[in-house]
Amino acid sequence: MDQPHHVLTLIIQKEADIPRIRSKVKLLMRAIGAPVLQMTGLAVGASETARLLLHQYGGGKARISLFPQQLLVVECGVELLFHGNSWCLKGDRCPLDKEALLSIHPFPGLQSVFDTVLVKGGTRGRKIIVTCRSIKSGIAWKDVLSRLSVIRTELFADTEESYLENLRAKHDEVVRLLREKTEKNRLLDQSNNELLQLSNDLEQLARERTIIEMSLRVADQVRNPATVIGGMARRLLEKESLTDREQQKINLIAREADKIEDLVKQFNRMAAERRTLFDRESLPALLQDALQACPTLQKKNIQVQLDIPSEAVEIHANRQILKVALVHVLRYFTLKMEVGEELTVSLAGNLEPLLTFAARLKPETVENQGIMEVMNKPDPQAELTLVQQILSEHQAELEIKEEMDGRLVLTILFPRMFHEQQEVSLGAL
Repeated sequence: MDQPHHVLTLIIQKEADIPRIRSKVKLLMRAIGAPVLQMTGLAVGASETARLLLHQYGGGKARISLFPQQLLVVECGVELLFHGNSWCLKGDRCPLDKEALLSIHPFPGLQSVFDTVLVKGGTRGRKIIVTCRSIKSGIAWKDVLSRLSVIRTELFADTEESYLENLRAKHDEVVRLLREKTEKNRLLDQSNNELLQLSNDLEQLARERTIIEMSLRVADQVRNPATVIGGMARRLLEKESLTDREQQKINLIAREADKIEDLVKQFNRMAAERRTLFDRESLPALLQDALQACPTLQKKNIQVQLDIPSEAVEIHANRQILKVALVHVLRYFTLKMEVGEELTVSLAGNLEPLLTFAARLKPETVENQGIMEVMNKPDPQAELTLVQQILSEHQAELEIKEEMDGRLVLTILFPRMFHEQQEVSLGAL
């Protein structure tokens, strides 16, 4: 019964569009015979809402409709439906919740002019939709239907302009949808590339662990027996009571023991070659690479506040493997954050670099679960166990805690000096 009857759609993309919306609402209200006070209030409310969309949500569109409403009789109501093009563009001044949004101009005024004002989104990271309905016209719906052609004539007195206006609105809507689809496809491709890169990095990680573990196990299990066999054979050769045949046999044992020791040395060289994958790396550059390799940040409109010192900060690291850990940390945070929230990433110190990630968690995450329960909950997209393993190989310390203000803080402290001898323990993990 109350399905809106679309009359006109107007776009909002420049200052000149605001008075045009006001004038069109006035024309419509005058055409259906609405009281002057109602006509003025609705026109001003429409223009101020359009101004909000233009300045805070990247513009948008306004759909003007008529609809029937059952009161004592079926009366004619007016509906203004506003869609913002983007999420809030004001950064720190964006409202964080619906209560804060409804307190800003023009919503208090809209609620006094319209019978119904419904708002969806509009908070940080969400597009806005505003629906305003008024049924104070006192005009019967059947009278409006009988005069619909006259109303259209009056509303579209500037016929050419109105047709072009509607055509432009439809065209812009199609272009916007195509851009959104293109952007979604781009993000999907980027996510696929990210997963492929992570898969390749993890394969490299597993391959290196296998080689190092095998090398070190062989070295540990074979070196001592080979040394003992070779030493005993040489001591036997020092005895003068041996026959020529016995000396030949013992010499053969000594030579074979030497071959085993050479094989052990080869395995040690293989492990050493893997250890050379650790090199001096720029931590800021590595962090930037990780941010680029995590499209989830853009997908959820996470605002990254990056604080990096101007001086160089270098660490001893395997670049690809440490990048995997940083990407997993970023994915972990984005999974726990609301859309449009802020993630602070800061780097301090040079001798002992301290990398800090801080963000506010989703309210339900904090309310329904303890913070350590959240950290330990199995999550295939952000496995902190892997992060801890990689950081331990880089002799770095990981700490996670919840601040008093409800923010989650994750810190990574890298060592002042990288101890080369500890690299041998990589295969034991």
